[in-house]
Amino acid sequence: MSETIRVVTELTDEERKRLFGWGEHIFGLEDGKYTWRPKEIHIVLDVDGQAASHVGLIDHTVDVGGQPVRVGGVGGVATNGEMHGRGYARKTLRYAEQFMRDEMKVEFGLLFCLDRLKPFYERQGWQLLTEPVEIEQPAGRMVSPLNVMVLPFGARVWPKGATDLRSLPW
Repeated sequence: MSETIRVVTELTDEERKRLFGWGEHIFGLEDGKYTWRPKEIHIVLDVDGQAASHVGLIDHTVDVGGQPVRVGGVGGVATNGEMHGRGYARKTLRYAEQFMRDEMKVEFGLLFCLDRLKPFYERQGWQLLTEPVEIEQPAGRMVSPLNVMVLPFGARVWPKGATDLRSLPW
């Protein structure tokens, strides 16, 4: 089995179907309540030439307690259903983390996740934010109903205070 990781700015329709169209409600949020920001960069792990796992990224600056903080936004973390349980999500996420730190040169990674996924990200070193995170939605601003987690890439500690995403979530 050959594995390769590639970085692209667009996914093909076939890749989207393979990565996100293999089951119903794969993210647990497909109820249409939320509007999500498209990803700018896609990290794709291919197995034998087929897209197996994905991590989407954006480069964004948030406001935390009045301080700007540049983050690599992580979203669309998914592995094709046939490929679950083989460590592909972890491997793709690790590559994305290195890419954010070394190529994007952001201070932190930032992601949104459901309660059931929090332990997975904690095992990878991500830290849960306990102060409110405000997000934008078409109907107006609101506090994120999802867990928000960060991963530091340097010596800087996440500042104290509420976070204003100043964007749709990703």
